[in-house]
Amino acid sequence: MPGKHSDASPPHCTLSVMPATHSNAASGNSSSTSSVYSTRLTARLAATAQQNAADTSHGSEPLPANAKQTMCSKIHRHIRSRIGTLCLLLATVVVGLTTAHSYFHGQSDTPNCGMSYSRPRYIEQTEFGRSWTRYSAKYKLYLYREGGFDVHDQPFRIPVLFVPGNAGSHKQVRSIAAASSSAFVKMVGESPHLVDEGCVGYDFFTVGLNEELTALHGYSILEQADFVNDAIRYILSLYPKTRAKHQLSQTKMALPTSVVVVGHSMGGVVARTAFTLPNHIVGSIHAIFTLSTPHNNPTASLERHVEDVYNTINQFWRRGFRNGTLDDVSLVSIAGGNLDSMINSDYAFVGDLAPSRNALSVLSSGINDVWLSLDHQSILWCAQMAHKFSAMMVRIMDARQPTQLVPLDERMAVMRELLYPSIDGEVSEGVMDKPMGSESYRYVRLADNDEVKLHPVDVRALADYSQTRSRKARALHLLPLHKEGGYNGQVVQVLYDPQLFADQPFDASQTNVQLALLGCNRNSTHNIADADVNVLCTTLSIPKVTKLPLKRDGDDPNLPVHSLHYIEYPLSLDQYEYVGIEVPAKPGIQGFLQASLTDQPQATEKTIGNTQLLVQPLTIVPDHKLGVRSRIKLNVPEDPFIVYRTKLVLRRNPATALSQEAKFGPVVRQSDGRRFESKFWYDQHTLDLAIHGRGAYLPTDSEPSNKTVSSDMWDGLYVDVWADPGYYAGLELTLCINWYSSLNRMVKRYDMALLAMSFVWASLVLLHQLRVWNSDGKFPGPLQAIERLVRNGTLAGLVVAAGATPLVQGLVAHVMHDTWSTTTLVWWNNLFLGVRGGSIATVAVPALLVVIALGFVLCQAIVLTAVCALASWIGSHITTVNVKTAAVPGRALAATIAFVVFVSTFVPYQFAFLVIYLAQLITVVRTQILSHKTPNLAHYQLGLLLFWTSSLPYCAPELLVWVRNLSVLWFDDAPADHNLVSMVGYFALRMLASYNIVPRLRGSGVCVRRLRIVTYVCFAWAVVCAWVVCMRRPYVLYSVNNAVSAWLALVQFADIPLRLVQSADSTRSTDVALQPIRSTGCLLAESAATSPKLDRNANSDEAISRKQR
Repeated sequence: MPGKHSDASPPHCTLSVMPATHSNAASGNSSSTSSVYSTRLTARLAATAQQNAADTSHGSEPLPANAKQTMCSKIHRHIRSRIGTLCLLLATVVVGLTTAHSYFHGQSDTPNCGMSYSRPRYIEQTEFGRSWTRYSAKYKLYLYREGGFDVHDQPFRIPVLFVPGNAGSHKQVRSIAAASSSAFVKMVGESPHLVDEGCVGYDFFTVGLNEELTALHGYSILEQADFVNDAIRYILSLYPKTRAKHQLSQTKMALPTSVVVVGHSMGGVVARTAFTLPNHIVGSIHAIFTLSTPHNNPTASLERHVEDVYNTINQFWRRGFRNGTLDDVSLVSIAGGNLDSMINSDYAFVGDLAPSRNALSVLSSGINDVWLSLDHQSILWCAQMAHKFSAMMVRIMDARQPTQLVPLDERMAVMRELLYPSIDGEVSEGVMDKPMGSESYRYVRLADNDEVKLHPVDVRALADYSQTRSRKARALHLLPLHKEGGYNGQVVQVLYDPQLFADQPFDASQTNVQLALLGCNRNSTHNIADADVNVLCTTLSIPKVTKLPLKRDGDDPNLPVHSLHYIEYPLSLDQYEYVGIEVPAKPGIQGFLQASLTDQPQATEKTIGNTQLLVQPLTIVPDHKLGVRSRIKLNVPEDPFIVYRTKLVLRRNPATALSQEAKFGPVVRQSDGRRFESKFWYDQHTLDLAIHGRGAYLPTDSEPSNKTVSSDMWDGLYVDVWADPGYYAGLELTLCINWYSSLNRMVKRYDMALLAMSFVWASLVLLHQLRVWNSDGKFPGPLQAIERLVRNGTLAGLVVAAGATPLVQGLVAHVMHDTWSTTTLVWWNNLFLGVRGGSIATVAVPALLVVIALGFVLCQAIVLTAVCALASWIGSHITTVNVKTAAVPGRALAATIAFVVFVSTFVPYQFAFLVIYLAQLITVVRTQILSHKTPNLAHYQLGLLLFWTSSLPYCAPELLVWVRNLSVLWFDDAPADHNLVSMVGYFALRMLASYNIVPRLRGSGVCVRRLRIVTYVCFAWAVVCAWVVCMRRPYVLYSVNNAVSAWLALVQFADIPLRLVQSADSTRSTDVALQPIRSTGCLLAESAATSPKLDRNANSDEAISRKQR
């Protein structure tokens, strides 16, 4: 019957196996044994033919009831035998879909960028050819010109070089270049004299880097950095001629000796790498601005060279600041925060790389007038970010200096002023005294109850007061510092609407409106409430105003954002009797002001353990009176996984809630002590609080005691609330864990660790297959092995081990803290998944990764099994299968020579691995066609294919770069890409195991026992290496897989000598250590004996035997 296969085997095939299975039988019995087997096979063939005839005659009849019950019971037993795998598959699908949805839709922030516009022209620098750089055929240099502003095609201003990131384009410079040109023209139009002070604008150059995948390929980073140094040398050579031709002012401008570098994503890493190369001109770069750049660790550790580049540049920069070679270099890192799904914004923190004098890090959500989380691309074109960046650029230019920038300290002060929230800034005391009399102020008023509440009605009343005395419209409100009981206050808090100080109709873009704080003493014997009193006041230097944005999610991004201004001034001097607040007093004024004098505000501290949030939400009620600003400090670990869903409840003041309305909705700010992350919410009562830590892995050369590197340590999470104290009487916060958004953050941070954990399971699957094969003589399939691993407790054991490993890691580090050196402690910290605080996520995340990784491997096994089964089914019906023997010396020698020649000269070894993988895939399909009744070989080949699948991700980066280089006819590859050692294991096992199963390591012989032990130890070493080291460096797994494959190839190669040793053992006649699988010719002959279709292909047993010989 077609499709049915008999268990019988052709006599000649059976006889060909006999010497292997009965190696110690007497040669004289061979003829009798052959006749016995022939008789048995003849009987089996006759019985099978009768059964086939019966099946054919009853094929159209319905199955009897007992047959249906038998079929149902078989299905039931099959489902029960796979219940663990099915449950795991279901859980993986649910978690995978939930994770994917959370990754794309679980962001706690809402995109709200305004669109920026430009009129770009890109002028290719054709003179920058081979005489300047050896990469001229691969990379290009362009000069950007903005239509309507830049009329000259030659550069003569201050040079800026833009470096795009991973797969980035040179055209990405257009938004910040257009905004900088517009800001410069506006600034010069308002203040023309600034040109004589060195404000001459910028020339933006940009490099086209062939859209290479620098995040995945370390050699491309080095090539691009080398090209950047050559481009800087060429750019600086242009200005001696162009500066003399285009004289912008009477003041002599210095010739530029350095270039400002702006890098996006991996472009920032390329810019920092340029310092480490031999062709770098010392002093040619004094300022680097990076946007969404992962400085501390690579985003995807799929290649060893990327890790090497990171280690080299980070060590160079730390040592450069320690030995003084980088003292004049400034490094500014701006990251997008929660919406950036391409990089982990934790890695944008540069406080561990450079001292605070030279570097700063900030997230875009805390920058004034931006107040947005930005994704990886929008940080370049977002209008709010582009305008802020251009405002910063125009304030640090100075063409009178050779560096073309203001000095470092002044430069960093400007950038801190524009990028950091001023509420965390430093305050200094003023020194200028000036007497204030009745002609200076229309009204001098002593505040009641140490508070000033000034509203438009009050301001207009002040303006009408004694208008005949003076035309000056100012009023001075005094808050007393001393009473009979002594010192009365330490902090003055002022919250006001900037409309109060606007001379013209209010414009939300005004940034120069600011009130004045004065320290005053009486200068007369008059009553202080008298308008004629004289006071002697000192102007107090106060920090820049903190803006509180009144912006909701979904507001039109093209409209200016109205904001309130807040000042908090700590009073540490006792020589003043009053604090004076100077406010306008004239008709038409709008807005309000609220000021209070309070004791030094103490934050309400609450230590939060995530375990208690698992049981029930936590409610926090501040223990102090609600003021203009209330602060709550949450002592939570530096754990970037957890998202805290926070509900804000404001209790109304019953005395005033019915008679008035709140002057403004509540404004909430999240921040940390490092000034790295800050975020605002307006008039929202449900918030999602999340932090960005410094990353799980510490730098290997970090020295926390070194004073030259900023040691901004984690000090908890701060929540500030501004609310109308006249309308609200108190507040409370209720916290719980937002699991859905937390899952999104876990994926962003440990996506690479999933690869290492998947390799652990792939190794355990193949190890289990080998163990069953050695003990039972049956090679299980990958799905059967996974089912067994779920049932025998391996899954539960790894889950427990994953949760316990970080606990043991932290405990040992705590115990050995005073004994081990810093280097040893850092090395210990960087094992496994690193250390991220001490929350429940430290235990839960690794355990969850174990389950997800096993589900991931299960999905791989299902897909590979389905694809190979479908291909084998199609192949068995539409193709003719040729007979091939297991070993063809000439063909193997030719393949080896071709392999060595191509990998050594032209193709990278990653491409050779891809060829080997595809060849293995074809082998799996062929073995499934030819061995329906002997699945051991097919299962072995499929197990190898699954095991090698874990190495595919580490070959993809090099292959993509290699193909792109070929597209531009660039054939210069990294020397390490032609390393034959990186392929020897895969190639050897592929050649030896093409049509042979791995030998069974069974028996008590010394050689067999040692091989078996070493094999198990080899797999154990691979699992431990992946578990301990490769979570951070998953690219190492390629070499680990190669080593394991090399050992399996060695075991296969040891087949012949082991059989000779075993056949010399006269104590065993039938149980041999190694039992080779029948050759492909035998398998085909067996199928041909039972299948008419294959019989037509084989023609006859005699032809098959001839082909086999």
